[in-house]
Amino acid sequence: MDYIWIVVLIILGLAMLLKPEILWKIENIFTVKNGEPTDLYLALMRIGGIFFIGASMIVFIVSII
Repeated sequence: MDYIWIVVLIILGLAMLLKPEILWKIENIFTVKNGEPTDLYLALMRIGGIFFIGASMIVFIVSII
């Protein structure tokens, strides 16, 4: 049951890394009309995605040991 959170973190990390534009649209669906994310936002989302994937791998390895 604990592995569900690891899978969720990996999926979220992959989404942040590969498709940050979609996450921006989900976050700002009710506040911005026809807006686009900035380059800084996209870069920080990709960095966050790498962090999420790395953290989930560390948690997975620690839970095995």
